[in-house]
This record gives sequence, C-alpha cells and structure tokens, in this order.
Amino acid sequence: MEQQPQVLAQQFIDALHALEQGGGNEVDNLVALFSGDAHLTNAVLELAGHERTGRDGARRFWTEYKSTLGQAFSTFHHVTTGDNVAGLFWTTEGSGPDGQPVKYHGATLLEFDGSGKIKFFRGYYDTRELTVKTGGAANA
Repeated sequence: MEQQPQVLAQQFIDALHALEQGGGNEVDNLVALFSGDAHLTNAVLELAGHERTGRDGARRFWTEYKSTLGQAFSTFHHVTTGDNVAGLFWTTEGSGPDGQPVKYHGATLLEFDGSGKIKFFRGYYDTRELTVKTGGAANA
C-alpha cells in the first residue's frame, strides 16, 4: 500500500530532527528513507557540479550535514504535498562546529518512488547566508 506524501514528509522531518538532536548514529534512520538509486543535491553541491547518489551517497550527505552544522535544529514552517512529492520550507538555527551562531532559510523538494522511499532530494538555499557563518558550506 502506497503511503501518502504527507506521512512520508513527516517521517523525513522526524528523522532529520533525530539526527540534528542526536549524537550521530541517527544517520542510519535518515538514510533508510532513501531509495537505493536516490539522487541528492543542494546549492553547494550543484555549484561544484556534484550530487550524491544511492544510500552511500545519502549517508555521506547527512554525515557532512551533521559535521558542518554541529548543533542545529530545523523548524519547518510549511509543508506542501502533491502526487509523490513534498515541498518543505524551513529555517535552520544552531551553532556551527566552531560555536558560531548559524541561521539560514530554505526549501527542500522530496520526490518519492512507488514504495515510499525518497528517490530525489534537492535543498534550495542561499549559499552566502550559510558560508559566511560556518566558514564552509552545509548540505541541508
């Protein structure tokens, strides 16, 4: 039975919150939401001409996210859904690895396959808003 995009989006949000608040093992729960042939990208990866693929790529993506942002929490202001897609609008706040305050805004597109796994993830945000604060770039 196919799950509704609203339910799948909430599963993603819950898994991301667990990763943001946890010590690192939570990446497995987040990675499990992605299909074996998933494609993940965001503003920073796209500027570099890269993307992450598959579950190994998802693991690398979320491990980099956690290490770049340190202690952070994403607040989701709006979630909109359609046939097999969800749009998430958020603000992420916290402190980077050096303790510097971080706050940036963006949107994420999730596309789900027939089994409810994320097959496409794209994070949209202004890279200038984040790189100034972290001295690098995050993969949110």
